[in-house]
Amino acid sequence: MIPDDKVREVRERAPILEVISDYMSLRKSGANYQGLCPFHSEKSSSFNVNPARGIFHCFGCGAGGNVVTFVMRMEGMNFPQAVKFLAKRVGVDIPERPLSHDEKRKVDEQEQLYRINEMAGEFYRRVLESDEAGGAGRNYLQRRGVDADTAATYRLGFAPDGWDNLAKHLQRKGVSPEQAEKLGLLRKREGKDGYYDTFRNRLLFTISDLHGRAIGFGGRVMDDSLPKYINSPESPVYRKSEVLFGLDLAKKGMREKGSAIIVEGYFDHLALYRAGYTNTVATCGTALTPQHLKILRRYAERVYMLFDGDEAGRKATVRSMELFLEEGFPARVVEVPSEDDPDTFIGREGGAAFAPLLEKAQPIFEFFYRGLMRTLDTRGVEGKVAFVNEVSPRLLKIGDPVERALYEKEICRAVGIDQAMLQKKVGIAPAPARPQTKPAPRSAGTEEVLLTLMVKFPEVVQKVRGHGAGKLFGAGHLAVAEAILAQTEQGEVDLPQILEQLESPEERARLFSLFVEDAHLEDMNAIKAFEQCRQTLERGALKGGGKALARELASVDPDSPRYLEILAELEGLRNKKSKLL
Repeated sequence: MIPDDKVREVRERAPILEVISDYMSLRKSGANYQGLCPFHSEKSSSFNVNPARGIFHCFGCGAGGNVVTFVMRMEGMNFPQAVKFLAKRVGVDIPERPLSHDEKRKVDEQEQLYRINEMAGEFYRRVLESDEAGGAGRNYLQRRGVDADTAATYRLGFAPDGWDNLAKHLQRKGVSPEQAEKLGLLRKREGKDGYYDTFRNRLLFTISDLHGRAIGFGGRVMDDSLPKYINSPESPVYRKSEVLFGLDLAKKGMREKGSAIIVEGYFDHLALYRAGYTNTVATCGTALTPQHLKILRRYAERVYMLFDGDEAGRKATVRSMELFLEEGFPARVVEVPSEDDPDTFIGREGGAAFAPLLEKAQPIFEFFYRGLMRTLDTRGVEGKVAFVNEVSPRLLKIGDPVERALYEKEICRAVGIDQAMLQKKVGIAPAPARPQTKPAPRSAGTEEVLLTLMVKFPEVVQKVRGHGAGKLFGAGHLAVAEAILAQTEQGEVDLPQILEQLESPEERARLFSLFVEDAHLEDMNAIKAFEQCRQTLERGALKGGGKALARELASVDPDSPRYLEILAELEGLRNKKSKLL
């Protein structure tokens, strides 16, 4: 168990806006910051962060919480792991209790794998920087114009020739070869005892996660031998479908520019990043996945695809197009000369020459169909049929009916076919669907309004304290009201802590949605609002009490003393009601 005071210290020292901004792009909107929710697919910003109160809430999916619960959801961690993760970030020391053998094994296994990757990375770095065995790597980088600072930024290293240099190094560090094999650093000898190094005589790029932790490596040869690249295999800490090379370096640039540039290779990334295009990521030799797009949408509103100008690069672009169309994620294609890749182009023309290519980038669907027109002879019937067969299934993936209709018209004009024929092939488009309206949110009840007033206005807290929370709040909200009263006596209200104590997830989400926005309270007369809430609640209580007495009266003998008592109580309630009107 982590002491409550340490949890509170971590939350205080890890500003929620700063932490969430590491994962997604946020824009200021009044007192809040808004962005596209990372927990569900959406096209308009429903995700709100209130820095002053230390809470977030999505009005689309209902997710809400504090900085710890956000990290729990994003990183797939439990509560203690998330607190420790944030504590390490902000320099808070968390006292550890002794763990059982099983607990220690489960908690430490992943951290051990990260540590082994870091050890390997440090070994490769040292060889490149200072060992005689790294001379070939240093010469290669010098020929390609990569200086020491850039090599340090990318944590470039060199795997020396020989079968077991890393294996011996890790053995001296006490690392089991089985653990290193899990990460793809070592491989077991076939039919023999022992292990050998996966990477040999290669320049190494460190593949990092979002937080800069080493999770794998990409090794490149320095001549024409094959394979040109060897990448780390998937492991418990490296899932290729969720990792983009350079994301830890690019997330700030993507947020600032509102866009991401996607390239294929490590040296393409390095060339663009050095040229000032700091919003660049690379695919690490794998195809784009829906998870990649989900990550990119946290930081960028649009994407520029920059794959090689050869046929393989074009095919990779077309494969990714369907993902972008299905997700409604704006993407454009940047073209470099067919004999170039981004690295060679910038090396020859310079970084400034790349800016016009960005400006001329084509929307990805336009790039696709214009490329298809060049490939097929659409002057004849056979070419037109082939073209329609290729285009029609992709057209269907465009979700916006207006955009799809415009493309249909443009394609038919360019190829010389009848639009009705294309629509017939695509399938008769249904009438544009009416926007689906979400059910109207439940309006805030009087008790909930009073809670928001207590959080916003200290004078309302004093009024509630003087009047008595028990007279104003029912069982559903009394605990929250009393917690606010208790905390205001000790200092500021720790709203996230109060809400996290609620057992009902629905009620917790409901209150997060109420407390995340308070702009509507700015010009309110707090005392007048309190009095209105008080009268409404007391009228409700009197009405409820009157109904209960009326039911009891109907079942009591008119000759009994209780009958007269009930009549007196009902008269008293009527008098109280008249005073409240």
